[in-house]
Amino acid sequence: MRSSSICLCLLFLCGALGLTTSPTRGRLRCYTCSFSKPCYPVLTECQDDEVCGISIGTSEQSEIIERKGCLPRAQCPLQGHATYWSRSYALRHHCCEQNLCNTATMLQRLPSPLLITLLLLVASFMWGAHLLH
Repeated sequence: MRSSSICLCLLFLCGALGLTTSPTRGRLRCYTCSFSKPCYPVLTECQDDEVCGISIGTSEQSEIIERKGCLPRAQCPLQGHATYWSRSYALRHHCCEQNLCNTATMLQRLPSPLLITLLLLVASFMWGAHLLH
């Protein structure tokens, strides 16, 4: 496997895992849906000072709710509160600055050992390909 192929594989993997950090210029397009389940996301264009985000709320009874949408950039590091179906939830915001980067939370919820194993598997595959060359 050539080094350029390895670089392309790494870039693809990082993009698929949401690990790239280069922000998109201009207004972002993000998915939006409310706390209701199931979530039927709608494509939305954010304002200039907004980023894509996923807000995850946890109640005192450990119930979890989630909404997606545009968030003011200044709100990202802050915790918030929401009331849904007469229950109070503490919110955490996960923000990203790429078009449609708030599409899913499955990868954000992957257990750390699973993510590390996946990355090690890819690295060992690429190392093995390098040795065969």
